[in-house]
Amino acid sequence: MPIPVILNPAARSTKAASLEQVLRSLSPAPELHLTTGPGDATAIAESLATEGHELIVAAGGDGTMNEVLQGLCRANARRNPGETHTALGVLPLGTMNVFSVELKLPGRDIEGCWEKITSGQRREIDLWMANEHYFVQLGGVGLDAQIVKETSWEQKKKYGPLSYVISAVNVLMRPPPALNIQIDGKAPLMGTVVLIGNGRHYGGPFPLFREASNTDGKLDLIIFRGLGGMEFLQLLRGMLLDGYQACEYLDYLQTSEFTVTSDHGEVPVELDGELADLNGPVVVRPAPFRLNVIAD
Repeated sequence: MPIPVILNPAARSTKAASLEQVLRSLSPAPELHLTTGPGDATAIAESLATEGHELIVAAGGDGTMNEVLQGLCRANARRNPGETHTALGVLPLGTMNVFSVELKLPGRDIEGCWEKITSGQRREIDLWMANEHYFVQLGGVGLDAQIVKETSWEQKKKYGPLSYVISAVNVLMRPPPALNIQIDGKAPLMGTVVLIGNGRHYGGPFPLFREASNTDGKLDLIIFRGLGGMEFLQLLRGMLLDGYQACEYLDYLQTSEFTVTSDHGEVPVELDGELADLNGPVVVRPAPFRLNVIAD
C-alpha cells in the first residue's frame, strides 16, 4: 500500500508545482493528497487514519504537521486498547520545521527524508493536549503566540523566518498581559510569557530547553516574570552557557500538567508554531496515548 503524503502547496506557494513533481518522483511512489485550505490536512489525515493507514506523512512546515497531527490523533483516540495506532512522518518543506530538527531528519533533503520514512524506523514519544488541541513539539502563551498571530502569510512568504522578528518588535512595544500559572502542589506563578517545550528545540535549530526530552513524560516550561531586556539576556545565557538554574528574571521547571489564566481574559496560544483557537483557561495535560513517529 503506498504511503499517503499530505502536501500543503502554500507552504512554499511559488514552488508548489516543483515540490509536487519532486514528491511524485520519489521511490517508492507516495499517495499524494493536496490541501486546498485551512483544516483540509486535518480532515484528510483523519479519513486516511480511519481507513487503516499505519503511517501518514505531513509535507510542509510545522503548521501542516500539526494539522495532520490533529486528524491522525482523533482517529487514534477512537481505537481500542491494543489496536495499532497510525504513525506520523514529516517531510520538512515549510518556513519553520522545528519538529523535523528534533527528530534529526536530514533538513530539506526530501529524498533523504523519504528514505528514512520508508525504512520504517519508528519510535514512541510523548503527546500533549492544550484543552482539546494536540501538540507534540512546543507551545507558547502570551507574547510568543501574539507574534505568531500577527505574522501574516504574506510576511512569511516575503521575509521567511525574519518575519517573526519583525512582528516581535511590534508586539514588544505594547504592555504584556499578566499570566497566572497554576501547578498542583506549587504556589501560583505569575508571568508575562510561558514557553512550553516537549523537545529541546524551539523556533528553529536553537536548543532553548536544554534539559527537555520528548520521552520523559514531562514538559519543560520557561516563564518570563516580566518583559524587559534582562529576561531575554538570561534566556540567551541560559540556553548558550550555564543553564537556567540561577535566573532572577525567569522560572524554568518541569511538569506534566498546568493551567494558565490571564487578567486580560483570553490570551493567544500557539502550538507547534501555529495559532490555536482555544477558549477560556488553557489546561495543558498528557494525551491519553503516545505518538509513533518516524525519526533518525
